[in-house]
Amino acid sequence: MTDTPNPGALADRLRPDRADDPDDVQGAVEAALGQLEALPDLPVTDHVHVFEGVQQRLSEILSNVDDA
Repeated sequence: MTDTPNPGALADRLRPDRADDPDDVQGAVEAALGQLEALPDLPVTDHVHVFEGVQQRLSEILSNVDDA
């Protein structure tokens, strides 16, 4: 068996309703990191905005974990 997830599994993990579940930290992190997949389609000048958004979301997730 391989560690590479299939597209259906990725799509399920990146569903917005799953990312909003406070008990699904892994799903929320994967959804945040999934935003990086847009980088190849964006001009390099827009990459900073994407990186900042992902970093902000990961910080929010981490602070929620600390509160639990």
